[in-house]
Amino acid sequence: MSPDKTGYSKEVQNVYNNRLRTYANQAIKDLALIAQNLPEDQQQQIFNHKNLYPLYRGLFEIKYKDNYEPKEYELKQKRILKNCLDAMSIIGFKDNAWNLAPDVMKILISTGLRETFDTFIYLKGIFIKAFNQP
Repeated sequence: MSPDKTGYSKEVQNVYNNRLRTYANQAIKDLALIAQNLPEDQQQQIFNHKNLYPLYRGLFEIKYKDNYEPKEYELKQKRILKNCLDAMSIIGFKDNAWNLAPDVMKILISTGLRETFDTFIYLKGIFIKAFNQP
């Protein structure tokens, strides 16, 4: 992926970018199927910290760059925030939290912890459990 595509016509650049989007969209669909159906021993070889961390950074991290146009930066913020909301909503779903961290959830609930959104409690439970993993 050459950042400037110098020497290529706009038409060639558009074809190239369209092909990248098509391949990326198909790869995401394929990864979703794998994540839903592949046995756990094989998923561990694919969906691990080493492989996923760079993707998470690319998806969720934003750094202001001098060459950003304000509108482009705003669009990037909105996209990342929407993806963050989706990810946190799925991760912090009540059943998911209780399945991932039942011991921590029992403690949090028994202490009478209150939050504006229940999802925050569930995310806390998962975070605490995950943080204490080796």
